Amino acid sequence: MGTGLTVRILGAAGLQVLGAEGLRVASESKCTWVDIAGPDPGDLERVGQRFGLHPLALEDCLHEPQRPKIEVFDDHLFLIWTVPGLSRESADQAEVDAFLGNGWLVTIHRGANRATEHAVSEAGPLMASGPDRVLHAVLDHLVDGVFFAIDEVGESLERLEGQLLQAEEGASPAHLREIYVMRRRILDLHRIIAPERDIVRALLRERDFVTVDAFRYFSDVGDHLARVEDALDSLRTVATDLTDIHLSAVANRTNEIMKRLTVVATIFMPLTLITGIYGMNFRMFPELGWRFGYPGVMAIMLGVAVSMLVYFRRRGWWKHRRERVTRGSCGATRRMCGPSQTSSP
Repeated sequence: MGTGLTVRILGAAGLQVLGAEGLRVASESKCTWVDIAGPDPGDLERVGQRFGLHPLALEDCLHEPQRPKIEVFDDHLFLIWTVPGLSRESADQAEVDAFLGNGWLVTIHRGANRATEHAVSEAGPLMASGPDRVLHAVLDHLVDGVFFAIDEVGESLERLEGQLLQAEEGASPAHLREIYVMRRRILDLHRIIAPERDIVRALLRERDFVTVDAFRYFSDVGDHLARVEDALDSLRTVATDLTDIHLSAVANRTNEIMKRLTVVATIFMPLTLITGIYGMNFRMFPELGWRFGYPGVMAIMLGVAVSMLVYFRRRGWWKHRRERVTRGSCGATRRMCGPSQTSSP
């Protein structure tokens, strides 16, 4: 779908696809769908004059990004729907704006949009059911796309979990940075999804613009959003657990280092005592005149050091044992995105 203004009219002659000139005959049709790709102020002004759209709502369409919201006017409603991207670094987002009235729908987006393209492929049957069904088709496809972002986050957390639990050198600062990137990603997704559930709830209350048949379809969109939010809650818990695992791994590694340093210091304590005794400036030391005095003291010090090292190793204070865990927990979290449970919007 290219940029510009496209008017689809369903009337007695069937479905017609026109340009801006279709606005003049829109009132004569059973259902009109105006799609604007790459909003132009001139196009928005013409559409606004034709359908009586509020100027503040039209201004919101020209300035992205906007927070997801819904506004109800006397003869139409206006909603902003945000679409999360698939970038690992941040929830880069696109926006779809829509005006819904009795017998007509206006959708506005920048560039090509898979959701509107999907609705265009079924424009005839959808428009025959009413403009609210067209709006549902667009929103439903947008929500389905969120599951790909959820799966991407779940896979990243599962991979991080395996790296944290199986790394030979323990957790690294790079792991912590990636965990915080995932936590930010989850937070950004939540900020998008939470207000969109409110939008669906508000749509279900607007019986002047949503028919009984479309009500059931919008309820299904609310169920999908509930599943997405449940999955985000689980992913947030997993990300927090991974942070705790990382901090525990760092603490354990620090403890192992301190344990080894303590063992070394403990071994040198009796050696320091022996060298300190024989370093005193007294003349009457029986061993000073002994031919094997120096080798004997060195042998005693070596024997003490070896004996203490053997003792520490037998107690497990020197040898570092790592246990590998191969089972992950993020896989179970990702399955929450499936059709197992639903809740009301």
